[in-house]
Amino acid sequence: MRTFLAIAFIALLSMSVRAEVDTYNEAGGVIQTATQNVLKLLEREELVEEGQEDQLVAEIDTVLSPIVDFDYISKQVMGKYYRRASKEQRIEFSSVFKTTLLKTYAKALVGFKIDKYEMVPPRKKSPDNNKQIVTVDVFSADGTKYSLVYYMKKEEGAWRLVNAILDGSINIRLSFKNQFADLMERNKGDVGLVISTWKDKVDPGKDSA
Repeated sequence: MRTFLAIAFIALLSMSVRAEVDTYNEAGGVIQTATQNVLKLLEREELVEEGQEDQLVAEIDTVLSPIVDFDYISKQVMGKYYRRASKEQRIEFSSVFKTTLLKTYAKALVGFKIDKYEMVPPRKKSPDNNKQIVTVDVFSADGTKYSLVYYMKKEEGAWRLVNAILDGSINIRLSFKNQFADLMERNKGDVGLVISTWKDKVDPGKDSA
């Protein structure tokens, strides 16, 4: 009986380890596929030419929208002010923030000549199989290495990106959250004014309505 229980216990442990590896590989696979698809976009000369930003952003949107939880991230960026916002304002800011991320990402990609990338094995297992941290090292043409750490969350069977950190110091979600809080202070807590101000910076000259 003791031998049977020992074998059963070992089997359960191995199943747990496999589950951990599988969920990490799932999350890592999502990031790897997205990375490959974005790099393919950069190979298209017509997309990286001057004046083609809108088209590049549209193509990047197609790649990233299925895997980035823009609504969740925008909610975190609004922070404590999320409760003050109306449903319409929350929806509007989520849209504005999505455009912000896509344009920021597109601009960075064009300015940074990517030579190659490497998936980095996890340092430790996640305590929650539905949350994984995926690290990718990106190398420029001159050999400079940048580390991108992606925070992934699994909901309803799909892995979604909920945050990213560059080189251990630039926390994307926190950086934008601080910007939103600063605008709220400067605009006396007027959520609508903050959103329109933010939108005008992202899409100058366009209607904020």
